[in-house]
Amino acid sequence: MSQDTENQRKYPRSKTGFRKIQAKEDTHLLNHVDNISGNGVLCHTSQSIPVMTKMSLAMELPTLEDRPIEAEGIVVRCDPDGKGEDAFKVAILYTKLSDEDHQAIRQYVDQDLAGVS
Repeated sequence: MSQDTENQRKYPRSKTGFRKIQAKEDTHLLNHVDNISGNGVLCHTSQSIPVMTKMSLAMELPTLEDRPIEAEGIVVRCDPDGKGEDAFKVAILYTKLSDEDHQAIRQYVDQDLAGVS
């Protein structure tokens, strides 16, 4: 993705991923997060998930390990990754996210981009 496209995003993406994510429908479906923004999340899975699949997510941001982020979303992209067990990258757009959780994600991304732990 070009620098210009990245600058046009409404919400910046984190540079760092994390492991604690699960789909409530199948707690073993999602393996880890590649990046996250205030708009959605890119994660890995071992199986293809059809576009437009609705999902309920629970995530633990590294900075909020005591409280999970709860979200509902829809799969907008599922592409082969070709790397080991994580055979697919899945992009999920949030369709329901509390203001508190949205703010927590944005704060995490800001800290991640600033290099603050």
